[in-house]
Amino acid sequence: MTTDKQQQSVNTDDLDGTVFISDNLPFLKSLDTESIDLVCIDPPFGKTQTFEGTLNPPLSEEECRIEKELMESWDVYDAQTAYELGLEYPDQTGTTAKFDDIWSFRAMVYEETMNELERKCPAAYHLIQTTRRTHSDSIAAYITFMVVRMLEIKRVLKPTGAVYLHCDHEANAYLRQMMDAVFGKDNFRNEIVWQSVTSTGRGSQYLPRKWGNVVNSIMFYAKSDTFRVKPYRELTEDEIKKRFPNIDEHGRRYLDDTAHIFRSPAQGPRPNLCYEWRGFKNPHPAGWRLSKERLEEEYAKGNIVITPEGKLERRLYLDEYKGFPAGNLWTDIPPVSGIERTGYPTQKPQTLAKRIIESSTEPGDMVLDCFAGCAYVPVAAQITNRRWIACDMSPRAWTVVRRQFHKHPELGIVTEGKIPSDKNGGLQVEPQLETANRIIKVRGPSELPQRTSIDEAIPMHVSGILTTIQYKQKPEETSQEIWNAFIQEWGPQCWYCGTEKIPDRRELHLDHVEPNKRDGTNDDCWNRAIACAICNSNKGDRLTPEETINLAFEQGLIKTEPLKREAIQKFKRRHDWARLRWETEIKPNRMM
Repeated sequence: MTTDKQQQSVNTDDLDGTVFISDNLPFLKSLDTESIDLVCIDPPFGKTQTFEGTLNPPLSEEECRIEKELMESWDVYDAQTAYELGLEYPDQTGTTAKFDDIWSFRAMVYEETMNELERKCPAAYHLIQTTRRTHSDSIAAYITFMVVRMLEIKRVLKPTGAVYLHCDHEANAYLRQMMDAVFGKDNFRNEIVWQSVTSTGRGSQYLPRKWGNVVNSIMFYAKSDTFRVKPYRELTEDEIKKRFPNIDEHGRRYLDDTAHIFRSPAQGPRPNLCYEWRGFKNPHPAGWRLSKERLEEEYAKGNIVITPEGKLERRLYLDEYKGFPAGNLWTDIPPVSGIERTGYPTQKPQTLAKRIIESSTEPGDMVLDCFAGCAYVPVAAQITNRRWIACDMSPRAWTVVRRQFHKHPELGIVTEGKIPSDKNGGLQVEPQLETANRIIKVRGPSELPQRTSIDEAIPMHVSGILTTIQYKQKPEETSQEIWNAFIQEWGPQCWYCGTEKIPDRRELHLDHVEPNKRDGTNDDCWNRAIACAICNSNKGDRLTPEETINLAFEQGLIKTEPLKREAIQKFKRRHDWARLRWETEIKPNRMM
C-alpha cells in the first residue's frame, strides 16, 4: 500500500523545470508511481535511418564550451563513454542537429528483456514476435524499445492521466497494438491525424508509386476511465468576429441564439415544458427548451434577455465559450517555422503541444516529455502554466532547451549556466538570476532522482493472457439434411402454429430454437425446428417457442385455446425427439 506520506509528496514535486540528460528508461524507473498527469512524447518513428539537419544558428563558442564542460562533469569525454551511459555523443562542431533512428534486434534487445516482457506483458511479447515475421527484426527491436518504456510510463501516470504518442506511417500499426497491449484496448481514445506538411515533397523523373505522406498520427490513450479531456480548440480572431458578432452594453461579445429558446414543433409535444414565463410562451405544444427553473437561472445570469422592444433574446457569450469542438483531424496547426525552428528535421510546433496540454491537464499539473530533444513540450507547458519534467539522451538537447526558452523573454526564464571544470563551487549561473521568475535546471545520468514509491503500490494489470482457442463448429448434418429428416418424421407442418404447407424450404424454414450463435455450436438438429415464414419472423431472436405459439394464437393462426395448448405439447414432443435423435444417431458419429 502507498503511505499517506507518499501520497502527499512524490519525488517529481522537486523536479519541476528539470531537464535530465539520460537514457530515458532508467530515468523513468527513477520516478515515483502515479506522479505524472500527462505524457506527451515524440519518439523516433522506426524509420531505420539517420536524421541530420543544420542547427539554426550553429552553436557559438560559448555554447560549445558549456556543452563540453557539462559532459565532462558527468565523466563523458568521448563517444564510447557516452554509449556506455546510454547517451548520444553530439558532434563537436556545433553545427549538426542529428539523431539515429536505426534499430537492430541483436544489438539492442537482451534475452532478459524478452523474458521479462513474456512474464509482465505477454500481449506485447507476442506482438514483438509477430512483428519480426510481418515486418522485420529492426521494427521488432524498435517496438521492444518502446514497450519497456511504455510500461514505465503507465506506472508513473496518475489514474486521471493520459499519454499522447506521436508516430507516422512507418510503424503506427504496430505502435497501436503495442499501446493496446500496455494500456488495454478499452483505454484507447483517439488516433489524431495532424497535417504535418503542406506539400508532398520534391518532384521526380519517375512515376509516383504512392500517395504523398503529409500527416502524422498521435495515439491518445488514457490510464483509466477517470481521465480528463476537453476536446476543443481556440477560435482565431476572424472566427471570433464571425461567430460572436454582437457586443452588449458591457462590451462582451455574444452570439444571438434566440432560435434555440423554444423547441421545434418537429421535436413533438412536451406538456411539461409548456408554460407561461414573464408573459411569453411557445405557441406550439413542443414547449420551451429549458425548464422554468433553468430559464430563471439563465435570465439572472443575463443569458436570457427581454429587449426594450419586448422581445426574447438568448445570448451565448464568448467569455463563457468552451471552444470550438475539435475532431481528430487537425489541419489548422502549421508545421514549425520562423524563430521557433531549431534545425531538427522532425521538430514539432509548440502550438501542437499547447493544444494537447490544455485539453488534458489543468494549470499546475505535471507534464512529462522523455524524448525532449526539440523542447517543444517543456516550452508549451511553461507557457500554459503547467509544471514539467524533460529527458533526452543527447546533451545537445540542453542547448536547444536553453535556446527555446530564451526566445520567450516574457517568461522570465533563466537556465543554469556552465559547470566549472574543476567541479568546485557548484553551478555558475547567468547574471540575471536574481531577477528571474524561474530557473530551469539540468541534471546528468548519475543525478537521477531517488524513487520513494513502493514497487508493489500499483500492480501492472496488463492484457494479453490467451485463453484456449475456440474454433467455429461444423455441423454434422447440413441444414438441408436436417430439414429433410424433420419433414419425413413430422410432415410439412409448422412446429409453432401447426399450419400445413407444401414441402418447400421457401414455405417452411429451418429455425433456431435458441438464437443462432453464428459460431456453429448450436446449428445441429437438437436446436432446430420447422417454422412457417410468419412464425419464423415473429420469433426472431427475441421470443421463446411458447411465446411464439402464444403470438400465433393472438394473430389467429391458431383458432382456439385448446389448439394452442396442444401446439405447445406438440412442439415439446418434436423438440425432445430432435434432441434424442442428436444424442443417439448423430452425436455418436462425431465421436468416431
